[in-house]
Amino acid sequence: MPRPRPAVLAGLFLVFLAGAGEAATWHVKADAAPGGDGSRARPFATLEEVENASRPGDTIRVLPATRPLGRGIQLKDNQRLIGDGDAVTAPHRAGVRDGGPATKAPPGGARPTITNSTSARHHGDAIRLANGNLVQNIHVDGAARAAVFGVNAARAQIRGNLITNNMIQGNDLRRLERPWPDGFILYESQTNHFGGITMLACGPGASSYCTMHAPERPAAPTTGEIVIAGNVIRDSNLEGIMLITDTGAAATFTVTDTIVRDLSQGLPPPESFTPPVDIVRSRAFTLIALNHSRVDLTMSRFLAENVAPPGRYAADGLVFLTGGDGPVVNAKVSQFTMLNPKMTGEMNNGDSIEIQHRGSSNAVLNIDMSRLDLRDPASANIKILEASNPTNGTYNLTVSDSVLSNNNPAGGLDGQIRLSGASNGTKAFTLVVRNTRFVGIGGAIGILNPNNVETLTVMVENSSMSGFTHPAGAKPIAAVTMTHPADKTIGKAVLDLGGGPLGSRGRNRFVNNPWLDISVTNASPKTAVQVDASNNYWGGGAPVLGQAPPGDVAVSGNTKFNAPAHLTADPAR
Repeated sequence: MPRPRPAVLAGLFLVFLAGAGEAATWHVKADAAPGGDGSRARPFATLEEVENASRPGDTIRVLPATRPLGRGIQLKDNQRLIGDGDAVTAPHRAGVRDGGPATKAPPGGARPTITNSTSARHHGDAIRLANGNLVQNIHVDGAARAAVFGVNAARAQIRGNLITNNMIQGNDLRRLERPWPDGFILYESQTNHFGGITMLACGPGASSYCTMHAPERPAAPTTGEIVIAGNVIRDSNLEGIMLITDTGAAATFTVTDTIVRDLSQGLPPPESFTPPVDIVRSRAFTLIALNHSRVDLTMSRFLAENVAPPGRYAADGLVFLTGGDGPVVNAKVSQFTMLNPKMTGEMNNGDSIEIQHRGSSNAVLNIDMSRLDLRDPASANIKILEASNPTNGTYNLTVSDSVLSNNNPAGGLDGQIRLSGASNGTKAFTLVVRNTRFVGIGGAIGILNPNNVETLTVMVENSSMSGFTHPAGAKPIAAVTMTHPADKTIGKAVLDLGGGPLGSRGRNRFVNNPWLDISVTNASPKTAVQVDASNNYWGGGAPVLGQAPPGDVAVSGNTKFNAPAHLTADPAR
């Protein structure tokens, strides 16, 4: 009797281990011969085979091949999906000062590649997550919907993957803009979309996005930490990373060493259709917190570049949005770089960072941002936006050690950090800016407040707000602007640029600006806006109050201005 071949023994050993309850390792390869047993010597040839054979806790190794494995895969709890061979992402640096183009993985050659070009299986997602999964070193190319999609996928890790040509769908913008399942809108009222990496987390509430898109997944009161690290998403349509929490879920996300670039480049201008398509969201990263959910995000070393073509595209880098009742976001963002080399974007919506309460009540956004490098938005570099009448919202925002610049002549003249939009009432708006340089078209900070607000405080120190420009024919604006209308109430209102109650040390630079350095208008008859601006540099002398533009400071209405001391030497030298 002939002895069994080694490959057969290996396959039998794997099956024995899996049957005995121990984790097994399976192999799959796109160009493998049919009839494999999942061993390295005789790998499976399809994702369906390895999906059916594997059990929770197993490891699936995707072997490099010259063509992709099709039709996607649904992972089971605690499975690891790992691509063999060389790293699918080239070495890259996404630091705040590393503004050059990110390198790409070399084209051609064998890679561990997965695709899913049809919605007939797994809704067009290439990789669908369960709990405790690791997805590492996989090239996902040409997925019809999401490259990686998780619903209540606790403790997921998505590391070192390359995502390309995602959601192309023939670049049919009409189809991409239709609600799922006819199209690919996920959050219809905002026309957000499935991203290259899409993660939904929902608690036990009666209605949620999770039950809409994966009713078989149980609610997850908490997801633990979800890690998204070292991934490159490029040459795809509409969204890079999309994170949504709803109905009381508590989620923790760590997003590091990420590149998202060259989004939606093949799509036509939305306004070219008859009737025209509404503004299309084309964004590198979106976090949406809804209905009593709590999100803790740590983000570092993230590069977003070239995220929209010409036309009415909201070419946003990072978006933080709340909706529903009582969501809370705690985010710490460091070393985020947003580049717009083609100077594209819709001039009212193309922001490097957008922070928004939308139709929410009692929502809280705590966002600490440092070492930002934000360049050339069509609108603002950091826009704080209120829409659909949110109520009682809170913003606690910090910007430090950053550079915000704009040389985009197609954009709207704007403050590089701007609060805008109306609501039924804001509970608190707090902005702290330290060690930050603003330069280019527009101004530095614009607090354009058309709503009722209980507390409005802005503190700025050790920052340069100098050398602003404006396109020919455009009305220039002040480096720092604050306005409040007569028909809206305001409680505490402080602008502390030095020596005020918020503790600013001053040492800000106001020189070479074409209009005003500071402009404050408060039409509220009951509450004064307090403006402190001591220990700043105005070119060597004291600031001149009431001088016609171009000049230093103009205040009107119920405003108290205080600047008892000034710097005679430029603190930048």
